[in-house]
Amino acid sequence: MRSGCITRRRRRERLRRMLWRTVGALSAVAILLGVAASPGLRETVFSFIQQGKRALLAFSAQKVSQADVTLPRRTVAALQLAAFDSGEKAAQQAQSLTATGVPVIVWQREQMRVVCAAALTRDALIAEAAGGREAYVIEDTMPRVELRLSAGERDLQKVITLLQLPDALLMQLGGDRRLTQDELSQIIGDAEKAAQNAAAYPDNALYAQLAQSLESWCAMMRGVTKQVSAQRAQAYGAATICTLCRELRVALSSEFQQSEVSTASAQRTPSTAADVMPPA
Repeated sequence: MRSGCITRRRRRERLRRMLWRTVGALSAVAILLGVAASPGLRETVFSFIQQGKRALLAFSAQKVSQADVTLPRRTVAALQLAAFDSGEKAAQQAQSLTATGVPVIVWQREQMRVVCAAALTRDALIAEAAGGREAYVIEDTMPRVELRLSAGERDLQKVITLLQLPDALLMQLGGDRRLTQDELSQIIGDAEKAAQNAAAYPDNALYAQLAQSLESWCAMMRGVTKQVSAQRAQAYGAATICTLCRELRVALSSEFQQSEVSTASAQRTPSTAADVMPPA
């Protein structure tokens, strides 16, 4: 019996170390994608989406093709184990839960929400992910984003595939169907190949950083699937990929906003630039 307890403790400790080595990649998704986390910026960015503006993501190439792509508005359900006003307290609680074999992620909204599972509907949520703890069902909505892509003819489809990959992963992990370990490994492996085989565009930092974030997510999920049950891994995978889905939308919209500001500035002469400055 004692040997079994020691083995479980060691397994939990390995899980805790593994998650906290790699969770930085997901906790910093907003930073990787170049997005400021301030509520003011997010509100401004989302207002552009609500106005039906179309973001333009361009890649340099000799023979260029264009395509329109939409990341749809999505509402997901999640299991929340705790909520805090302090990011430090949320991180401490997340570390404590992870140490007991319940992997969680902190969603930064109006509060810091400690989440262990996400799904496309309430009925699809995996209750086992809470580890027998009291959990609250919450909902979170990601806005619609319309993109006009400009890339080389041969690489355009690769670009589209990578930009849609986080949503595709959410659809696979967040559905009603319970996945086996083998199925999870297959999904992670396919996602990793897509990220690694994505067309390389050094001049587009957002695209390169998205590929890097997806590779980091895949590496983390490979470790998680070895440490927890398939159902807990599926629930955690859905909760973490939700973060990437949301922050990608914010990043694309933010890039569009910056592009509009740059274009407006370029169209003005130095003598009229003062027109855009607010009065003292």
